[in-house]
Amino acid sequence: MYRYIDVDKKNIREYSLFFDADTYENIGRSFIRSMVVEDDETGQVIAGMVWSIVQKEKTEECISTIIWVKYSESGVFFRMMSVYIERLKKEGIRTTKVILPYKEGKEQKALFAEAGYNMKLFESDVVIVRLSELSAMPFIEKLRNTRIPEGVMTLNQISARYFEKGVNKCIKAGKLGLCQDLQDLSMGWFEDDVSSVSTGEDGINGFFLFHKRPSGVIAVQLLTCLDQSYKTTVPHMMYRFVTAMEEKYGPDTKIELDRHNEQAMILSERLLPRDIGMPVYLGSRGVFM
Repeated sequence: MYRYIDVDKKNIREYSLFFDADTYENIGRSFIRSMVVEDDETGQVIAGMVWSIVQKEKTEECISTIIWVKYSESGVFFRMMSVYIERLKKEGIRTTKVILPYKEGKEQKALFAEAGYNMKLFESDVVIVRLSELSAMPFIEKLRNTRIPEGVMTLNQISARYFEKGVNKCIKAGKLGLCQDLQDLSMGWFEDDVSSVSTGEDGINGFFLFHKRPSGVIAVQLLTCLDQSYKTTVPHMMYRFVTAMEEKYGPDTKIELDRHNEQAMILSERLLPRDIGMPVYLGSRGVFM
């Protein structure tokens, strides 16, 4: 017999060794769900999964996306998937997706296909570059000899109260980036000495926020400009980020840029040294099949 246990802030420490560090740090966030499967006889954890529930726009449906899965054998996987689907039905969620890394996900791809997912190979929105690549970009070199507006600075140069006001503006405008729980995150959760911010007469008008994962990857969390100045503001914020990174990290440091909105997509296409996303397997299926 198996036990299916929800994992959250209350019991996460009991399962800290089961999850990888980058996954573990996100368990307990408001839009993240997770569970593990225990064998009653041995007490061992034999499977687990983590998924996000996100509604990108108020007019759109909530979608559940599996972002991490681990299992000892296929039979356990299918039992766990049945429990997962039943939980989605109870929440009224109609669509489930899964994202699998290309190299490690070939076996998992077949199992998800058997579980009813339409699996395809895609280019993901995530682009990983090294700091040295960003440093060598022509527009960065050009800006090194240009006066950057005083209002563009690193995050640690503003107060927590000023940061909260900027966050509230983003929330009202629906600009959450990858942080569905933006209202719950403190300024210190972000890498505040390299993340950048743009300020104007009406307060904060732009964020370029990063978080350092336990694995050491510096990952973008929010890129947004709250007014019509994005064509100049976004490059200046990126320049401030790159120069701050050069002062703190080595040239081989990995930076993850997720093209999560239109401004991030424009930045990728026009400014990045290369905009080819990581290959992933992407699958989807209806919950009420």
